[in-house]
Amino acid sequence: MKHHYPSVDPLDWNSLQPHIESLLATELTPASVRGWLQRWSDLETVLDEEVTWIYRAITENTADKEADARFKSILQKIFPQWQKAKHQLKEKWLSVADYEPDDETGQIHRRFKAEIALFKEENIPVLTELKLRSKRYQEIIGGLGIEWKGEQLTIPQAEALLGDRDREVRKEVWREMIMSYLARRTDLNALFVEMMEKRRLLAKNAGFTNFREYVWINRGRFDYTPEDCLTFHDAIEQEVVPLASDYYKTLAAQIGVDVLRPWETGVGSPWLPTVDSHDEPLHPFDDVAELEEAGKRILERVHPDFGRYFQSMRNGFLDLASRPNKAPGGYTNSFPISGKAYIFMNAVGTHRNFRTLMHETGHSFHFFEAFQHQNLIWNYHPPMEFSEVASMSMEQLSMPYWRRERGGVYDEADYHRAVVEQLFGVVTFLPYMAVVDKFQHWLYTEAPEDVSTDDMDAKWAALWDRFLPGIDYTGQETEKATGWQRKGHIFGSPFYYIEYGLAQLGALQVWRNALSDQGQAIKDYRRALAAGYTQPLPELFRLANTRFAFDAEMVGDLMALIRTELEKHLS
Repeated sequence: MKHHYPSVDPLDWNSLQPHIESLLATELTPASVRGWLQRWSDLETVLDEEVTWIYRAITENTADKEADARFKSILQKIFPQWQKAKHQLKEKWLSVADYEPDDETGQIHRRFKAEIALFKEENIPVLTELKLRSKRYQEIIGGLGIEWKGEQLTIPQAEALLGDRDREVRKEVWREMIMSYLARRTDLNALFVEMMEKRRLLAKNAGFTNFREYVWINRGRFDYTPEDCLTFHDAIEQEVVPLASDYYKTLAAQIGVDVLRPWETGVGSPWLPTVDSHDEPLHPFDDVAELEEAGKRILERVHPDFGRYFQSMRNGFLDLASRPNKAPGGYTNSFPISGKAYIFMNAVGTHRNFRTLMHETGHSFHFFEAFQHQNLIWNYHPPMEFSEVASMSMEQLSMPYWRRERGGVYDEADYHRAVVEQLFGVVTFLPYMAVVDKFQHWLYTEAPEDVSTDDMDAKWAALWDRFLPGIDYTGQETEKATGWQRKGHIFGSPFYYIEYGLAQLGALQVWRNALSDQGQAIKDYRRALAAGYTQPLPELFRLANTRFAFDAEMVGDLMALIRTELEKHLS
């Protein structure tokens, strides 16, 4: 279908308003709905493209005052009006008599119906304030760093030193990094309390008992319940924690220490060891140019189309290197007019960075595939539980090509090290994911109204000891208890973390399929990506030839798969 993107200034409401009024004035019948939806979609696409450019600018440089002004302008002047207009448009569509949604519009219709029930005009300024405070968290964290041997290092640059084989170096660097966070502990506590109170207000205004009920509808979680998440936590405790604990003990013995300490793990990824028994850490690339070249070689071997997609991003749609005032972490975003995906990350030469690139390309390819097959903007992006299947699967699907002889970055010995690290990364991540998710279930449903940040610290520490007993924080109790402050999702994307765990189970099933038939597994994978958000979550899993399940049986089966494959690479 041909798009007709209107010529508007997304930062000027007077430019947008006539198009919205035209949509609202249009008389709708079941036969005319589809064309009307396309007009609305094309208008929303123009706005979405502008928002993506602005978000790119404020994360590439958190000190960019011009970008900050544009961000605040669109949040304060456009966002409130746009939310009201979208609500009116949704109501108009859903009020069309005798209309029956089809395969293309069915999931959109279901989501919009839920969003109408959720919408309260008094929540618009609350949501705006939460977005501004989320940006404030990024500004605080993006400005952190340490001085090491006379040089100023960003947190991602400093974290690379945690792979040093000298334990005293690791310990000193880790402490310097943690101290930079603790220096802002009071600010972060105050910021989060403000955000928590506003989230409670969102829920109250919308008629919910607690914020979890609100966010469940807001995130479109139609296919599983909070109780299902608790079942998943229990399955992880039963099937994964023992395997992770065994790994931590084995690794401690291999590197000649009694027990792993926190400076043997990352700061941004505190579940993941940064050292092994080898003399040097894995170092797959020296600079981002080398990383990009390796990415192209590997991805075109996974599938030629993936290599072509990635190559198209190298023309201004990759920002991979770490630098001062760059926002932390990594993400993929998409530009729905140009049809380009964009990857943002903080690479400093580590295997984790290499794996992150593979992960983010999975998100990018998801957009490329959906963009080619879908016409409505609301179908470009699937539910996050499946979006993460796309990214995590690409980590596993690319693994056969990590060998240098097959286009990758590692010799044979380091290839086996990298696969072992990958698989143990899955095993150790799931307990951490359970901590992050369970903490928020407690915070928004069980914690008292006057819960303090000291209470939060105590709860985080208790959950840590329950799910990650293999890392010894003796003497670093404060550092352990404040770990929740170093998890940006808790500030900026509440309850968005279980998706990674659910998706990991899907990705492991894709990988299991690939071990039998890589070509067919990729074909099934692409079929599911192309569906965008036109199917419910269980059906998207089925299209990828996987099953949406997360009980002890499924988790146990996949942990058995990992044990079997680890034996091959450790022998």
